[in-house]
Amino acid sequence: MRDLSLVVPRSQKERLAEFDYLRGVAIALIVLGHSIFLAQPVFPLLLENLLRGGTGLFVFISGFFFHRFFYPRFNYRKFIAKKAKALLIPFLVISLFALFVRMLGWWQDGLDWQQNVLNAWYTLRNGYVLYPHWYIPFIFLTFLCSPLHLAYIRTNFITQTSLLVLFSFIAVLMHRPESNSNFLQSLVYFTPYYLLGILISQYEQSLRRWHWALLIAGLVMVAVTALAQTYLWVHIGNYHTAAFHYAGWDLQFIQTLFGCIAMLALCRHIRWTWLQQHLRWLAELSFPIFFIHPMLTIVFENIATIDVIKPLLPVASVGDSLLVFAVVFVVQFYGAAGIAVLIRGAFKQNSKFIVG
Repeated sequence: MRDLSLVVPRSQKERLAEFDYLRGVAIALIVLGHSIFLAQPVFPLLLENLLRGGTGLFVFISGFFFHRFFYPRFNYRKFIAKKAKALLIPFLVISLFALFVRMLGWWQDGLDWQQNVLNAWYTLRNGYVLYPHWYIPFIFLTFLCSPLHLAYIRTNFITQTSLLVLFSFIAVLMHRPESNSNFLQSLVYFTPYYLLGILISQYEQSLRRWHWALLIAGLVMVAVTALAQTYLWVHIGNYHTAAFHYAGWDLQFIQTLFGCIAMLALCRHIRWTWLQQHLRWLAELSFPIFFIHPMLTIVFENIATIDVIKPLLPVASVGDSLLVFAVVFVVQFYGAAGIAVLIRGAFKQNSKFIVG
């Protein structure tokens, strides 16, 4: 077969720098999407649709690194043990702490112990305590499916692309689960992002020849799907339905899938040293930020109920909406990063069991 590869980049470090930047962008997008709740109902609809979908980018990155780092010397037992240590332990620690905080709040609201325990059960039966943390059981389920991903890597390119298209078609019709609590549905829905990440890693040298075409195609598809979703479909945010209930075509999925390609291509053009360093710093803190920022969401939810603040919400103008959104994002994002740094400083190596 004809060699389609470009010149190999000068070093592995140089070749993966863009993924450090992409990880920083991905965690920023996730927190941006979680910072809109107090800026409603006048928050710009097109902007909201563009900010949703950061989870798909995270899954895409995981697929890339699965092929790049784990596949060459893959050991299933060691892989799962490593992921359990990195994800499940801090997930349990923070979830227990968050549940304690919620139960304390319910107690202060006047609920008796029986109702408090019942509320705790209603919370735990979803599989997570803090809403964004549904991602942890889902992604661990993805890692458990690694033998299937190994088979995917070892098959031919036509079969790989056919499976990617098939799973994408299923995802577009199936949508994300209601409340993100059906982890099997999430597994099927997000699998195309994981497979795309694998393919980008596996055929990276060949794909670099098509860098500009992929960048332009990715940006065009993001723009078209975001505009269509906002002004033709008139649907805001992610699509959530029961697995076998048809509710239209999920344009957010298509936007995010092509957005992964576009964002990766854009990250290859980051040249400002200060931005490179900052994104690397954020990438290194990405999981601690992910684990911690929902706790700050609870703080904002409580602040919104204070008598002095309550009359100011909901905001009435777009300008106020964007201001509130910016404040919530900065506090959640950099507040979580700051807390993570403090915890790492206090607990050293053991901090990974608390914040990842």
